[in-house]
Amino acid sequence: MKIKLIIIASLFSLGLKAQELAVSNVAKISMPKKVQKLDMAKMVENPQGLLKKRDVQYSSKNANLYEKDGVYIKIWETKEGYRKRTLKQVQSESADIYKLVKTSKIVSSDIKNYKGINYLILRTEEESEYYYRFYSEAHNDISINGFIKYKKEDQNKATSSLTEILNNTQFK
Repeated sequence: MKIKLIIIASLFSLGLKAQELAVSNVAKISMPKKVQKLDMAKMVENPQGLLKKRDVQYSSKNANLYEKDGVYIKIWETKEGYRKRTLKQVQSESADIYKLVKTSKIVSSDIKNYKGINYLILRTEEESEYYYRFYSEAHNDISINGFIKYKKEDQNKATSSLTEILNNTQFK
């Protein structure tokens, strides 16, 4: 009986283990427990849940899409080109862009540090939809970007997922 319990407990713990996402050769992210990886190609063809075609159609090849409790998470890498920008510059440019779009607004815009990595975190409302958008500082000319899309009533879930992702990102 003890052996059966140990086997069941072991299998259960394997199912709860966080997924690990490798971002190029630059970083790895331990994703929140119980996230489900979504098939990007299928989502482009037939977006589901809160996702709309605009959330997935222009995805880079290295983008990853997840869902957890009705909150959608998309993460990708961006290679910095010849024009390297600081997070302050990206923050300023984002504010200018959002001023032009009448259906969207920045609710908050902060640069925060998680485990030695600086991130620009925008909380936006876009046509009654809510996002956390995040951008890391570049390491070896690669930055990690993403968004978390959620319903207004799921803001605590989204905040928790964002914090967990950023606290569990390690640049090599």
